[in-house]
Amino acid sequence: MNLLIFSRPGVRIYQELRSSETAWNALRFYEHLEIPVGIIIRISSLSAALSLASDLKYFVRRYGADHLFEITPGVYCSPAVVNSWYVTRQPLVDPWPWKIWYWVKGDGDIEKYDVYKGSFTFTDNRTMGGYVFEVHCSEEEYQVLRFL
Repeated sequence: MNLLIFSRPGVRIYQELRSSETAWNALRFYEHLEIPVGIIIRISSLSAALSLASDLKYFVRRYGADHLFEITPGVYCSPAVVNSWYVTRQPLVDPWPWKIWYWVKGDGDIEKYDVYKGSFTFTDNRTMGGYVFEVHCSEEEYQVLRFL
């Protein structure tokens, strides 16, 4: 499982986390990697991922644009889905009924779509000068996005 934190436009969240003793002490036990759109933190369990996301909440809100959980390679979930999964302990339905697409542009700006209009392979999500992530979301998140 991975925790993916997107940087705000013009901010390198990796550097901000590194400059904070509190954040760096929380991250020192996890393998982490700076990527062009933020940081990926490899975590062994769902509960540890939720705990770390909670510990880093201040930094995510201040320096980050959003965060996702990669539950298996290429399968991303919103925090609402992961929290629900943790509480209910029920396996996720396959295929997941509500999906949104995050397009993270090269400048760090994030746009969300309920329908992805384009062609790319999910194994190589770099496209159009940015990155596209297919995200399992809650029904409420999907409905809100559709009305925007």
